[in-house]
Amino acid sequence: MQFKFNVPNKITIIRVALIPLFAVVLLANIPYRNWLAAVIFGMLSISDILDGYFARKKKQVTEFGKLIDPIADKLLISTALVFLIGKGVEFWMVAVIISREAILTAIRIYLLPARLVVPASNLGKLKTVVQSLAIISVLLGFSISWHVMVAAVILTILSGIEYLFEIRKLTGNKVVNLPNLITLTRFLLIIPFVYYFIQQRIDVSLIILAVITLSDKLDGISARIMNQMTELGSGFDSFTDWAVIITTLMLFLVQGYIKNVFLVVLLLVPPIISGAMKMIYAKRLKKVPVTFIAKISVAMIYVTFIVILVKLTYNVNILNQLINYLYIAILVLVYLTMFGYIFKAMSLKKNSA
Repeated sequence: MQFKFNVPNKITIIRVALIPLFAVVLLANIPYRNWLAAVIFGMLSISDILDGYFARKKKQVTEFGKLIDPIADKLLISTALVFLIGKGVEFWMVAVIISREAILTAIRIYLLPARLVVPASNLGKLKTVVQSLAIISVLLGFSISWHVMVAAVILTILSGIEYLFEIRKLTGNKVVNLPNLITLTRFLLIIPFVYYFIQQRIDVSLIILAVITLSDKLDGISARIMNQMTELGSGFDSFTDWAVIITTLMLFLVQGYIKNVFLVVLLLVPPIISGAMKMIYAKRLKKVPVTFIAKISVAMIYVTFIVILVKLTYNVNILNQLINYLYIAILVLVYLTMFGYIFKAMSLKKNSA
């Protein structure tokens, strides 16, 4: 994608560069902090209109601009929302909006090699305007700020669905299909899982993790039944599994439920090496390898996490010995998985030689 340093792209780049200034003002202990932050946010939001206007008027619309402009909007809005949690913006609102923006941005980047760029729709533009108005109303303490935020969340969801339909028209079942949507749901459930775990609502976290675990099999079954197995789906499923696993391990370690740091390191090393070997394999054969032992190891890790959460929820001390045995089983399985992927990668090099 060729970059042109024209007026619209200059405005967009300046907007991105000034986002840290907005964050600093929002955090600074100065008089009229929120009003000053609202002014800066408003100016950065208006610059979004200006770059689009100049791009059309001067006929300087570029593929780079189509991609970077919405990303700049998402960075600005996401930064504002994160710093306003508990100050007029609720956690679930931020989770919905940022999740939507992160997912669609990832899809945009994924489609770049195919030169597929989906420009912002009218509903998407309206969503951005309402989000900006909602943030400004929160900063200025308007009484209707909560209702405007709810409207922004609704438009965020609707515009996201519209975008997925557009992607489906361009790519068919390769990106937007039922198995990938199930995996996407599993990935999004990480957010409430972390939130309730930190809030010491272990019972709710247990339910969420159980749903994540059961739906892990559901996406694979639906992919086979509906003949919608894709390399994107396979890679995304594996990424989601390890995102859940690493996040859970970190939570257990930080909260003191796992006191042995060495154990966590031993558990994290194999997936990192396995991931590197899988990337080598996928780059050469355009296929993401998944071994049977890898599936067993992931399933065993999920079972172990659920047993730990059951122990924490119901204070069942009798499970301590079982958990120790499960740790040993996991270590054996993840290292067998790692050596299996190393062997596959080394076999590729020998064959190419």
